[in-house]
Amino acid sequence: MKKRTIVCVIGTRPDALKMIPVIEALESDGRFFVETVITGQHRELLEPILQEFHINSAINFSVMRPDQSLNSLSAKLLSHFDRFFSENHCDLVIAQGDTHSTFMAGLSAFYRKIPFAHIEAGLRTTTIHRPFPEELNRRTISMLANLHFCPTQQSANNLSKEGIHTNVFITGNTIIDTLYHYRKKIGVQKPTDEKIILVTCHRRENFGKPLFCITSALRKLAEQNPTIKFFFLIHPNRNVQTVVEKQLSPIPNIILSQSLNYEQLIRLILSAYLVLTDSGGLQEEAPALNKPVLILRNETERTESVACGAALLVGHDVNTIIYHVERLLTDKNSYQRMCQTGSPYGDGHAAGRIVDIITKLLTQGRVNQARYEIDHSNSLL
Repeated sequence: MKKRTIVCVIGTRPDALKMIPVIEALESDGRFFVETVITGQHRELLEPILQEFHINSAINFSVMRPDQSLNSLSAKLLSHFDRFFSENHCDLVIAQGDTHSTFMAGLSAFYRKIPFAHIEAGLRTTTIHRPFPEELNRRTISMLANLHFCPTQQSANNLSKEGIHTNVFITGNTIIDTLYHYRKKIGVQKPTDEKIILVTCHRRENFGKPLFCITSALRKLAEQNPTIKFFFLIHPNRNVQTVVEKQLSPIPNIILSQSLNYEQLIRLILSAYLVLTDSGGLQEEAPALNKPVLILRNETERTESVACGAALLVGHDVNTIIYHVERLLTDKNSYQRMCQTGSPYGDGHAAGRIVDIITKLLTQGRVNQARYEIDHSNSLL
């Protein structure tokens, strides 16, 4: 049988972390030729993870430029994908999440009438403007996709409400697959005597006044709790760096750090007492490692962690953030309840399910509406 060509798209570091288990599973199957396309949205953050997993690609669009508009980025990506698809045979395009790379890959594949599979399908907030522009991206991607791989029942329900009922599969989230790999690699980690609070903040919706309020809350918390270390991972975006460094660099128990590699990040989560973040990835990873999450947003598309009690929306109000951090520092029962809920996002076998479906589709021409039993009780500790 002739090998089928599958193009896997990676734009950002989260894309890589969630696509790598799928790429590895496809490459281990002799029936597929896998071509990985790198768009370069997070070039400096991508390289270490691609090198670690030996993901080699001769195709790198290198689209990022300082201060370019979303329109400019979209035009570049669409042009690059169109040229690539016109010059290369492709049986299926796979991309994940809500980035511009995924959006433009799906749009270009649609124009070229190439089947498109979307991993992490069906995440939704209540308004198209928040998060911006990701919510618009993912709603449009769902209209373009031929296969929808949903991490949870809730995300599949969201698609159903929009009239998307065909080729929708609940597989779990592939980030849990990657997390299992690293958790096994790390093994037993020595406990630390220090109490650490991990903080990240990078979303556009928090630029400006919200970020100023968040950093103001952290200043007060650090001053009130001098024995606790606040470990702030600074995103390279200048809208974040400038405010964070000005507000927090003078505080001795606030450690400002550039981005860590993924293993270092997982080790830090394991050492942390709790996590404050607006990151979608940390909302998935921390509950799987039994760490409470306070979400620095007013709403989230990852409602499952909030519903099960592993996470709580605190927004960017100074007093609200301080109240809930202090509550978890002093109320052990509340803290333990958030620690013990487990992960609602999968059991480490999402990639296998996705590749199983793709294999049946490409080799048999059809696939039944398979249902998988996902074990959410597995602990990564």
